[in-house]
Amino acid sequence: MIRERGGPAAIVLVAFTVSACAPAPPSPSQSATASAVSTAVASPATTPVVPSGSESSPAGAVPIEPSLLDVLPPQVDGLSVVRTDEALADALADPGLVAFADAVAAALAADPATGEFVYATVVRPRAVPPADEILLDWRDSFDEGVCAQAGGVSGTAEADIGGRPVFIGSCAGGVRTYHAWLGNRGVLVSVSSVGERRLGEQLVEGLRD
Repeated sequence: MIRERGGPAAIVLVAFTVSACAPAPPSPSQSATASAVSTAVASPATTPVVPSGSESSPAGAVPIEPSLLDVLPPQVDGLSVVRTDEALADALADPGLVAFADAVAAALAADPATGEFVYATVVRPRAVPPADEILLDWRDSFDEGVCAQAGGVSGTAEADIGGRPVFIGSCAGGVRTYHAWLGNRGVLVSVSSVGERRLGEQLVEGLRD
């Protein structure tokens, strides 16, 4: 879901599916995100194969900037973290995202044997750093969007991971979310993950500020 609550837009880019409830602006397409995840999970290769998509964006849309993914570790628990543009395609021209973000990129790591995966969205906001209330709105919107398809939000927490504060969300269905602001890079990283290996926690621990 990409949601706007008055003032600066709050965005959430969800890894698997997003509800389309009016008057909220549209989110990344469910079919695109599902395709990216299922492609990686279904691949018989050890390294997930994820369509990279186009590097260009429509006029007036937020550009995909692959270099933003430099903050992510190249691997998580032996799984390659691979760029994927598919899930972003339908959100790039959304007014809420255009108002908030200067650039965006996304990546995925998945284990085809177990179905466990981690999906990360990296966003460089126009206002650096964003106000606390905008970050809070981002986290709430992201968690609600992810957990809408996983039993609803069951809890939130804050922990120090990799030497930085990280906000953690839990869904009743077992999905976890992680949010980290990398001040030196001026980017937000929001993550969703599934599986007992807690790939999301490992990815956040390996972030490079």
